[in-house]
Amino acid sequence: MFDPSGAVRRYTRRLALTMIVYAALTVAVPVLIRATDVRGPLLWILALLPALPLSAVFWLIGRYLVELTDEYRRLLEVRKALVATGFAMAAASAWGFLEVYAHAPHVPLFTVPILWFAGLGLGSLVNFVLERGGEAA
Repeated sequence: MFDPSGAVRRYTRRLALTMIVYAALTVAVPVLIRATDVRGPLLWILALLPALPLSAVFWLIGRYLVELTDEYRRLLEVRKALVATGFAMAAASAWGFLEVYAHAPHVPLFTVPILWFAGLGLGSLVNFVLERGGEAA
């Protein structure tokens, strides 16, 4: 996993900082909302704060793909992201229909990116299986 471009190192550093901010906001925002009587636009702004670093992760992944100089590694990362996207969208669609037609409990929409991140793990597994089976692409 030699990375002459340093893309992995930069991505890891950026991702770690972004996730620290995300974790801090997911703890601080609900505490702040409960501790104050904030309403209206300020409440909306506070409620949206954790979405900012989470959204930044998608930009970081795109930047990582651009910075990767090894085309084969880029292919693996893109395939991983495609698997993650298919997994998250399929799961969100299926659960949406369950909510509407089978009265399944509501799941917050911020679960979809979490599913996507889990799908990255599934994409890694797909890459591993395909690479082991000799199907490089």
